[in-house]
Amino acid sequence: MAAALRRALPGWHVAWQQATASTNADLQHYLRSGNPGPALLGAHAQTSGRGRAGRPWQTRAGDALLFSCGWRTLIEPARLPPLSLVAGVAACEALSRLLGQGRDGALALKWPNDLYWHGAKLAGILVETTALPAGQRSRGASLGLILGMGINLRGADALSDDLGREVADWEQTGGAADASRLAAEVAHAWHAALDLYAAGGFDPFLTRFARWDALYGQAVRVLDDGQLRLEGIARGVDATGRLQVDTRQGRTAIMVGDVSVRPAQAAAHP
Repeated sequence: MAAALRRALPGWHVAWQQATASTNADLQHYLRSGNPGPALLGAHAQTSGRGRAGRPWQTRAGDALLFSCGWRTLIEPARLPPLSLVAGVAACEALSRLLGQGRDGALALKWPNDLYWHGAKLAGILVETTALPAGQRSRGASLGLILGMGINLRGADALSDDLGREVADWEQTGGAADASRLAAEVAHAWHAALDLYAAGGFDPFLTRFARWDALYGQAVRVLDDGQLRLEGIARGVDATGRLQVDTRQGRTAIMVGDVSVRPAQAAAHP
């Protein structure tokens, strides 16, 4: 796996392990130790994987593709919130290229960071940062940026039964690409997307997000810490990546990473 990725990602530091606590945590340590990146760290299994809001997330070894990419970044902290959407758009585009145009419409991005296949979760993305020690900062970069991803490769039927909700996997998409090519394509897409975001902000991604938006026009419920905050109709995102929801009181903007959003018909079945 590591050898195939090194061939596909020249100039990157690449490492792959049988198991680790968290590939995101591994990359945080790597960047804080004075390494600039780009780097890709992956594992066949994670023992302390995390999803949104620090929720624990685990899968059986080999059932998912688990990897993280990291770089030093010049992006200021105030500009970080839309990066979940930037990463999600880039990942959708990468997987779509591997699947071919005939699969358009099946793949979608559920705000802010979940990839869906025919309405079932296929993959999730976790964006994190780490502060660099003063002695490791260069050219104004004070942060390390880590994008982590877990893609279900197989076992969706069993996982759906365990979770009580529909889950998708790569086998169901009919995609022929193997795990190393999947990871390499997403890594390339993330690298290019971050360069574009650093230079031009979120504006170049507004139209690109709309193509993959899984929630537009749907009735949704917005929950915060499990409590219903509001419900309405999803209307895309604004120029800062906030979800727009039309409610009886008017349009409300939801901050990235602030809440969970689920289709209203599914909200009663977490």
